[in-house]
Amino acid sequence: MQKDKIKRTQNLALISAQEAIFDTVDERGQERIDEQLLATYGKTFYFAARFLPAQRRQALTTLYGFFRLLDDLVDERTVGWDAQDVRLELDAWRGWLNDGCRASAPRAALGTRLAELIEQHHIPQTLFLDFLDGLLSDLYPREIRTFRELYRYCYCVAGTVGRVLAHLMGTESPQALLAAEHLGIGMQLTNILRDVGADLASDRVYLPQDDLLRFGSSRAHLTNLMEAPGCLDDRFRVLMRYQIRRAHSYYACGLPGIWMLPADCRLPMLLAGRLYRRILTVIERRDYNILQSRASTNMAEKIQEAVITSLVLSFWKEGITNPAAEWEVALEAHAEG
Repeated sequence: MQKDKIKRTQNLALISAQEAIFDTVDERGQERIDEQLLATYGKTFYFAARFLPAQRRQALTTLYGFFRLLDDLVDERTVGWDAQDVRLELDAWRGWLNDGCRASAPRAALGTRLAELIEQHHIPQTLFLDFLDGLLSDLYPREIRTFRELYRYCYCVAGTVGRVLAHLMGTESPQALLAAEHLGIGMQLTNILRDVGADLASDRVYLPQDDLLRFGSSRAHLTNLMEAPGCLDDRFRVLMRYQIRRAHSYYACGLPGIWMLPADCRLPMLLAGRLYRRILTVIERRDYNILQSRASTNMAEKIQEAVITSLVLSFWKEGITNPAAEWEVALEAHAEG
């Protein structure tokens, strides 16, 4: 957990450095900076983004820089961090967006790049405003009462990102946008599960209170388990199984929508979704031991998923689009073996 904190603090420093030197580097140098940010702190997306066409890849790294910068402003509470200062910056971004991105952005270089993408790809500004709403809700300690509340939060911080990326890839159909939203929510639910311990240490519990009550758990129960490594109990395991099933249901709704993307975007987007979904398998393989360390995929698993994704796309071209079909399960079992 301490290692994760150090890495995220380095992340914030890297983004700040990126903004500071943007005006002093040429376009090729800026591309390298964006790539470094994504490679260092967005490993899953970086691995998948390698398969994107160059222009879309650079646009994705710019968007990642925006979303990551603001997320870390909220989450990275180092010495001197002040909620009111962060709120002022988030409100400034809101004002900039509401003004049609015409004035100078709170961070001018980033705003210039973002405004170009919004105009070029016809991205609704409401998606960025909803994203800011999600971040504002994270400024103070919180508990989520119901899954309805959790869904709204996941939509704000991740479903919006899915919809933004769908626009970036050139898709605006209602079906594709809803699938992108569901995929983003599945990914955010995965993040919540892999970060239960880290979030608890930051005085946050994203697991719905009614779910905790249903399975005989509570904030105090989770805290006791976190502070006693190796003492997980069946209440926690059953709770995690239930949350994992819920996350899988959103992947099942979101992943088939990737077929509605342009052909040159399908492989990287499907790979990113499948890699995130595979984190759920890692959690299960660890017997839900996620309170002291974060679950993630290793390079061998990433390569396996890249091979499987290529084969899945070849089947999709033949008209087989069900991600739960027997042939895909067999491919996964072969890769695991």
